[in-house]
Amino acid sequence: GCLQHVHWSMLAFGYFPTYLLGAACAAQLAHYCHIDIPDMDEKITKGEFSEIKDWLTKKVHKHGSRYDSLDELLEDQVGEALNPEYFIQYLTDKYTDLYMC
Repeated sequence: GCLQHVHWSMLAFGYFPTYLLGAACAAQLAHYCHIDIPDMDEKITKGEFSEIKDWLTKKVHKHGSRYDSLDELLEDQVGEALNPEYFIQYLTDKYTDLYMC
């Protein structure tokens, strides 16, 4: 229904694009984390998150508000600004596997 999400009732319609930005950023960070931690998927499967957490701390969390924008953070830490191609690839892989197309 119309109140299925808290932001609808608050009339905060502009909040929804931030979910997309977060998902796109997460896909890009996951791409680069896989480069630095090639067995990342296996670690996740085993519940071993410490190396991934350390990577995220080094690349993202420790910087706080040091950068003026997300693009500056990504450029400095992974070498490029936010790039939607990683999210598109994630969605393509996920739904191709899911629907076997």
